[in-house]
Amino acid sequence: MEYLIHAHGIYDAGCETLRAVNGLRVRDGRIAEIAAYDALRERHPGLQTLDWADCWLFPGLINTHVHLEFSATETARQDFLEGTPGTRLLQAAHAGGSLLRSGVTTARDAGSSWGLLDLRHPQARRLAALPRLQLAGPPLTVTGGHLHFLGEETDTREDMVRQVRIRQKRGCDAIKLIVTGGQMTPGSLPERVSLTQEEIAAVVAQAQLLGLPTFAHCLTTEGFVRCMQGGVDCIEHVACFVRCRENGLLERVYEPARMEAFRGQARYFMMGLSAGYHQLDAFREGHLPCTARESFLLEQEERMFEIFGACCELGLEPVCGTDAGTGGTRFDETWLELALMVERAGRTSAEAIRSATRSAAACLGLEDETGALSVGMSADIVALRENPLETIRAYGCPRGVISQGEVVQLPGA
Repeated sequence: MEYLIHAHGIYDAGCETLRAVNGLRVRDGRIAEIAAYDALRERHPGLQTLDWADCWLFPGLINTHVHLEFSATETARQDFLEGTPGTRLLQAAHAGGSLLRSGVTTARDAGSSWGLLDLRHPQARRLAALPRLQLAGPPLTVTGGHLHFLGEETDTREDMVRQVRIRQKRGCDAIKLIVTGGQMTPGSLPERVSLTQEEIAAVVAQAQLLGLPTFAHCLTTEGFVRCMQGGVDCIEHVACFVRCRENGLLERVYEPARMEAFRGQARYFMMGLSAGYHQLDAFREGHLPCTARESFLLEQEERMFEIFGACCELGLEPVCGTDAGTGGTRFDETWLELALMVERAGRTSAEAIRSATRSAAACLGLEDETGALSVGMSADIVALRENPLETIRAYGCPRGVISQGEVVQLPGA
């Protein structure tokens, strides 16, 4: 399939500005040419044109952290456990469609049952509208550890290395480690570290041997230190949690002295600023009065944005991930992650866009495939009526989406 796109402007991810040309040619799922539309029309008079002359073209978004089998409700864990393999796969396909229609053309699932790997079947993309998917399968977690209910537990370094090999054999594209407990798993304390640095390093070494990127669920400073020293490619959440003695809630405590040791070290991190964000909407916006608990949680939210900025200042590279599927975090709101980076965490629009395009692609090992609108790259494109360099929330209402060269049917289009 070959066609032209007439646009108002086209983003150049390399210099993070708009190009002076307004035409793009797609052939066999890839970007074949970028030039002035009139010149392309003259060179290829027989090709169909997609008329987006009132839109800016940007690379499709990449969400590096979603859970396709989860229901995006406050009862996501219970919903998963009460489901069947069939209903979980239907949930995942529905979630994938929501991501795609919202402008996400690539997503990494950050922990699932083995059944989700069925979405890798060649027929899956023909049967359901799905973005490009990177699937990690069940994460490596200790007995009783966070997300153990997905069906897998492992406790020794030797078995963890073996489990990496099993995941590569069964078709996983990445390896996820659970380095601390998590809030979604009863009995798994978020402030407790569950893997040693030696175990982490052994998993990373095996994954590197097999060409698989690694990423780690990490909610404490000690867990972060072990992940950095163990060589994990991307560290998720970076919450810096401790248990507050006064109220028993989780408190974010940034430790500059410990974090400073990693200044200048190239590493990716995913904080998930928008994860569970709507839980405090009514209190944040003043529709409901805050109790001591909500006031404390809003303070922790502000600390999250401060820690995000501190990690960026250290030289760590942020990537866009939302934890969609958990705690009321929707699959169609990747745009909110970018908006919060700009509006509350102090990033520029260009930096936020980079986190969901070039940086995210590199984090997933896909920098030669997607993340930029360049000749030879996959035609993963989102068309926006407003310029997100000026209005980052423009991503919230895409005019059109193209995934691997295929035009996605959007509601109302």
